[in-house]
Amino acid sequence: MMTKRRTLAIGRQAVEALSDYYAEPRWMREARLAAWEQYEAMAWPSRKEEAWRRMPLQRFPLDELRLALGDETVARDEVWPDCWVQPLSPQALSAGLLLHHNGEQRYVDLDPRLQSQGVVLADLHRALHTHGDLIREHWMRGMWARPDFNRFTALHAALWHGGTFIYVPKGVRIERPLQSLVVYEEDGGVGLHHTLVIVEPGARLTLMQDRLSRETTPALGAEVVEIYAGEGALVRYASLQHWGDRRYAVSVQNAQVEAGARLLWLNGGLGSAMSKDFLRTDLLAEEARGEMYGFIFGRQGQVIDQSTYQHHRAPRTTSNLLFRNVLPAEARTVFYGMIRVEPEAQRTQGYQANNNLLLADARAHAIPGLEIIADDVQCSHGATVARMDEEQLFYLQARGIPRPQAEYLITQGFLEPIVHRFPLACLRDRLREEVAARFWGR
Repeated sequence: MMTKRRTLAIGRQAVEALSDYYAEPRWMREARLAAWEQYEAMAWPSRKEEAWRRMPLQRFPLDELRLALGDETVARDEVWPDCWVQPLSPQALSAGLLLHHNGEQRYVDLDPRLQSQGVVLADLHRALHTHGDLIREHWMRGMWARPDFNRFTALHAALWHGGTFIYVPKGVRIERPLQSLVVYEEDGGVGLHHTLVIVEPGARLTLMQDRLSRETTPALGAEVVEIYAGEGALVRYASLQHWGDRRYAVSVQNAQVEAGARLLWLNGGLGSAMSKDFLRTDLLAEEARGEMYGFIFGRQGQVIDQSTYQHHRAPRTTSNLLFRNVLPAEARTVFYGMIRVEPEAQRTQGYQANNNLLLADARAHAIPGLEIIADDVQCSHGATVARMDEEQLFYLQARGIPRPQAEYLITQGFLEPIVHRFPLACLRDRLREEVAARFWGR
């Protein structure tokens, strides 16, 4: 379907126009307007705030933000990664595909057998008209996903445009992954994609979500991801970021995990000019488990800043986090991680580690932390920043491997504990190829 393209300057009128454009229910319109009031009352974060102290926010394109509504239809094959199977069939590796382009849904397909079981994979705007009460119940409920978390989440709550909605009913087990792709072209405007995932008790889901952009001028992105894992559920979420080198991105992702549920959260960062990520797991009830694994392979001059939070709010909960970063010349990463254990969260186990490999003159700031208010816990954290180990290089060179190839093998080995956890062999192979291309400067 061809649609006429409109571009709106950020403002209250844009909030109302966006709500009218999608014929949203009254509660969403009111939520948008309330968030806009919060946005106007707030200031942009400053370096006086610990979470933003090392991020040069003055470089972000925050002036004259514009929202793009509607554009020409594009072929799915023009933007879909090669290894992501299409079309669906009983032999396909994925069970559903959803593609957004410049904030608009361009393609959706879901295995009919899952549809018959009540599984939903849909554009969030459309889902507001079919699952509005369910969305309202969970909308921006996590502590870091709330509109008042910072000015970026307030902007997002007021003007979110484009969204992924996934719902898995109680006891339904999806054997093959669902896939979501978010793409912005050079005239895509500010990116404000919202992802809402609701997995009910005893259900299982694997979701692979990727973000791509091809802007030629500086552009801002401010996404929010919300994940709710019901009692005894299993959720695997593989989150990839391939933003273009002119995108300045803020990503707020908040997961809430109920009793006996397990969340396996995988993050890969390979793009952007600068990005600030907030990643939070709330373990709400006994035996909840959250595992977070992530990697970054930076570009020259790139800045990626990550804040993580593992929040233990009940007894016998478990969290485990491992992030590994590879940095070329003039790249910089910041890792600020926190494990918090509430007084009632006795017999908790929490672990956090951040490892950084410097390939050249780069900088890595690793700041792990613990806030423990219980007295029967096992929690630890650690961080490392180092260049190539000369003994390892000597070992490989002594066996006839040239030094550049030896450095590449060490880099691949450094990231492999993260990469091998991603679902689908073709996705793992693609990530290894990207690491190789980044290492050799291609």
